[in-house]
Amino acid sequence: MVNPLRKRTPADRKDQTADTNSHANTNTNGHGAAAINGNGNNDNNESQESIASLKGANANVPPPMYKAIRFFFQICLHSFYGNVEVEGTENIAPDNYPAILVANHSNSLTDAIAILSTVPPKSRSMIRMTAKDTFWHKPGVFNYVIKSAGTIPIKRRKDYDNQKVDNANTMSALIDSLGTGSCVCMFPEGISRYHPRLAPFKAGVAMIASDTLAQFKEQPDFSLTLMTTSINYLHREKFRSDVLVTFHPPIVLTPQQDPKLFSTVKEERTEAITKLTELLESTVRSNLLDAEDWQTVRVGHVARKLYAGDLGTRISLGQYVRLTQKFVSAFGQHNQESLKEMQDEEQRKQESSGSDGENSDSLEMQRPVKMNADTALKMDELATDLAEYQDQLDFYHLKDYRIKQGKPPVKVLLGKLFQRFLLACLLSTICIPGLILWVPVFIAIKYQERQIRKKGPLEDNLDEIAQYKLMISTFFLPIIWGFWVMVTFPIALITAPGIVILMWLTIRWLEDLVHNAKSMLSLLRLLFMTEDTMYSLRDCRQELAGRVHEFAVQFLKLPEDPEELVKENKTKKADSGWMGNLSGSYFSIKRRRRKDWNEVMRLHDVSHYD
Repeated sequence: MVNPLRKRTPADRKDQTADTNSHANTNTNGHGAAAINGNGNNDNNESQESIASLKGANANVPPPMYKAIRFFFQICLHSFYGNVEVEGTENIAPDNYPAILVANHSNSLTDAIAILSTVPPKSRSMIRMTAKDTFWHKPGVFNYVIKSAGTIPIKRRKDYDNQKVDNANTMSALIDSLGTGSCVCMFPEGISRYHPRLAPFKAGVAMIASDTLAQFKEQPDFSLTLMTTSINYLHREKFRSDVLVTFHPPIVLTPQQDPKLFSTVKEERTEAITKLTELLESTVRSNLLDAEDWQTVRVGHVARKLYAGDLGTRISLGQYVRLTQKFVSAFGQHNQESLKEMQDEEQRKQESSGSDGENSDSLEMQRPVKMNADTALKMDELATDLAEYQDQLDFYHLKDYRIKQGKPPVKVLLGKLFQRFLLACLLSTICIPGLILWVPVFIAIKYQERQIRKKGPLEDNLDEIAQYKLMISTFFLPIIWGFWVMVTFPIALITAPGIVILMWLTIRWLEDLVHNAKSMLSLLRLLFMTEDTMYSLRDCRQELAGRVHEFAVQFLKLPEDPEELVKENKTKKADSGWMGNLSGSYFSIKRRRRKDWNEVMRLHDVSHYD
């Protein structure tokens, strides 16, 4: 399925005369939010206009509001999240190459924001998103943003009392759009949810690929690119947490090399669609913190800290996620058969990507050795002990590195506490003017969060909380700015840029204040902790660290010296000039996260993910 990309030319588009109706009526059972085949004719005029925009020569031309919305989304993403790291942008199919972008869907509208914000415009000037058609049925700011971004409306059975719905016109227009070289983003999980495990992919994307190949099978050299994307939110609804977006090597389909996808033999076509769906799911899963339950994710984080806690942010966010995932995957295996399934998935991913490994780090290339019954038993015991150790850290509200360093002398602790107290006084004072400006945002976010929490189980609503936190804060900023510029109109030339700078600096100072306060609380706990308790925790940590290191080297095939991972950090930074270099040490997210990526702007450490 892997072939060189094939660009669509004007001549190709002129020749596309195949009838799409026979293919558009296929029941996809949902490609991310869809089921086709049905009888509903309740589309409103706006949704019909969105579908019509997929057809014709201007299908790849961004709507007038698209660039503005993408710029707005970039502000949203980088304002709310502390660090956004992107990998594999070289794998993005350029403009005029028919493509479907496939991604996991764990954070509602924020997933679309992450994708549109991180795909370089020079690589892809426009990506069409898909969304449930109910956004077109009622007014609202969010709905307007979604409709104005060239989004494709999809009917879902769950929105129509589980009755059959008709997406034939949408699918026909979507396939026509792919034929002209468009790129469409789809979420095959079919629903946004905050769960530790990636939901099974629905077959809709593979079926649309099948219909597209069938429609253009007579055109020489036609190809369809499937771009798989993994989106990781370390703490999706926490302010100033981190996001990793990874674009995997593309899967390129052609009618000549993938004829089974549109075979007239039903069993043959079904089998090919199933295999393609499994390939898409395993590729997206390969770079996610994916586990059966949140406890496994928690244990994986503890093991990673004991193996490579000293590395901190000297490794990239991508390396951090892959390293943690190695432990998470290993602890999620309880028998040799399940481990073999994981290895087979990785093997299929490597074969599909055609990667030669030259640009891969050791976290990607090494696969675990076979697990026997004794190893599985030791892993279960280690997982239990790691969970108990983290429980002790949570009880004393201490970080792992504090235990490793031991308890300093009382004089040293008192001296550090005095320094932190003076710094806290200074930061609190300079934060006050800016915090007054931020008060409306904090109040609106807190109110909306409480309203959403009333809807039901928290894990089913965390994605919506993250979405509203992100959007509300961004929508309020221009209103606050405009209000204070009007209030200070006589000196507006000074206050206009000054308000923006002050609010930005306030967040930086507030991050430092929270970090400083957390440090003070840790020092106070160390001050009152008995020597026996500290010795007990240190002995426990030392014994666990040895077991984790042995497990990591022998079973996970990780480097004997974790420092080797730092040498493999290929993260490139853009040249920010002398001004950026001058301020970089202060504004760098790494300055405030010397110990770990896994931090948020809270007075307590977040070690539970459910």
